[in-house]
Amino acid sequence: MVKVKEPSQISETEGTQLPIDVITAKAEDSHPTADSVSAISGADPFGKDVATDELFKHQQLSQLQEMLKVSISTKVGMLVTGPAGSGKTTSVRSVTDGLPAHKYSVIYLGQDRNGTNVLRRFLSALGLSAKRHHAHLSMQASQWLSDNLEAGGKEILLVIDEAHVLPDELLEDLRLMTNSDYDRKAPLTLILLGQPVLRLRLKAPDFDALSQRLRYRFRLEGLNQDETTQYINTRLAAAGLPTDLFSADALQYVFHVSEGLPRRINNVCSLSILRAKTAKRATVDLAFIKEMIELD
Repeated sequence: MVKVKEPSQISETEGTQLPIDVITAKAEDSHPTADSVSAISGADPFGKDVATDELFKHQQLSQLQEMLKVSISTKVGMLVTGPAGSGKTTSVRSVTDGLPAHKYSVIYLGQDRNGTNVLRRFLSALGLSAKRHHAHLSMQASQWLSDNLEAGGKEILLVIDEAHVLPDELLEDLRLMTNSDYDRKAPLTLILLGQPVLRLRLKAPDFDALSQRLRYRFRLEGLNQDETTQYINTRLAAAGLPTDLFSADALQYVFHVSEGLPRRINNVCSLSILRAKTAKRATVDLAFIKEMIELD
């Protein structure tokens, strides 16, 4: 059986926080008062350290998770698009982190415009020493995948983030790597994550074959206004802060300026709490948050 290098689930994704990563509110015996914002310490309530099982649950996340599970179980490619900060990576990890390690090897790649570098990183993740020339790299990867499939090795799940910046040549390489045994068996499951332009790019005739292999599609968008309020209040409660820290009109304004994108929500709320603490304010109202954003 072909062995795959297992560096504790290779992690080379966007280093930014993504959307749907919200802490589920935990029941508290006591109810914090608004004054507790002045005593906040420790981790940022809107920081990036959120366990997979504590993600904010909403309709889009549930739908995406179900589609991902089908894609992986059937070994059929998938395309996930959405604006920056919408939670693509976080959403995918919420599924892949739960895959059994004895059956799957999950490889994350991304944030690289150089196709040769991407292939070298992929080969390294497979435990191979990369050949020198780009053309040889693609052939080397394809041969290993074919041998692994034949030997009944682990299923390879390749997740490529920021795929909208990949060069054309690499997209063609990826198409070739997904093809084996006259299309009867897939040597790997490919999941591409990228901004909306990627969906348009794959409609070009040159990418028709690759597009056909990405059978499942999901367009991730921002939270709606009610979900944005729930998202914020859930994270506040999990951090032991009062859910009335932000006034109702301030919450509406956060939704307006963030367009419901979790990363933007996190940035606005983190800064608001920090400045409210510095100013020794008990609440964040509309005037305060507007002034803060205008000065930022």
